[in-house]
Amino acid sequence: MTPRSVARGTAALVALVVFGAACSAGDDVAGVSVLTDTADTGSANSAVVETAVPAPTDIESADTESADTESADIEPAATDGFVFTAPTDDYVITFPGEPLPTPLAVPLPTGQVAAEAFIYEDGVDAAYFTSVFDYPEGSIDSDPEVALLTARDGAVANVGGTLVDSQFVESNGVPGVAFAFEVVDGADSGDGNALVFVDGLRLYQSFALGFSGQTEQFQAFLDTFMFTADQAGDS
Repeated sequence: MTPRSVARGTAALVALVVFGAACSAGDDVAGVSVLTDTADTGSANSAVVETAVPAPTDIESADTESADTESADIEPAATDGFVFTAPTDDYVITFPGEPLPTPLAVPLPTGQVAAEAFIYEDGVDAAYFTSVFDYPEGSIDSDPEVALLTARDGAVANVGGTLVDSQFVESNGVPGVAFAFEVVDGADSGDGNALVFVDGLRLYQSFALGFSGQTEQFQAFLDTFMFTADQAGDS
């Protein structure tokens, strides 16, 4: 990964996750893998189990096949940094520094829409972002598991990454998926960690992406994600 590709890749992931989840409600679109039959795509539905593991568990994966997932409760972790409150006031997450708003144009099957991400760049080595997006009615699959897996697989595939770890999670009753991936760009390689939730028509996503060897910092960032009392399933 070249230095500038870290920030570009992070911004691209925002749009790709939003786009990928929307594609779960329709036909295949523009290179985004649509997960409609888990038996055919290699992604397996998992039974929901109650555990207290905030990070993805190690699992074996081959090439770009989707990894099996299990559910766990997300528990926020305290850390120093900039405590960011979402514009929707329904979650907080702590960045290493103050993030900047970044407007994005996201192509959906129903047309282009505007979105906004908040991105913090740690020099040229890493970038952290979070975003919340409300889909138009009927543009996202009503099954949150399908929407989550499609968002995950579409984002990883479209940045040329390989899924490493994946686990269904839950926070404040909202279903989500936590996953890790690798990206190889020429002689350079990088890692990414992500946490995505779907609550009705609302998509919450937080990512950290950068050169290899930073997964501990990336996971520490995601571990600070916490829904607030304003969430309460009102999306």
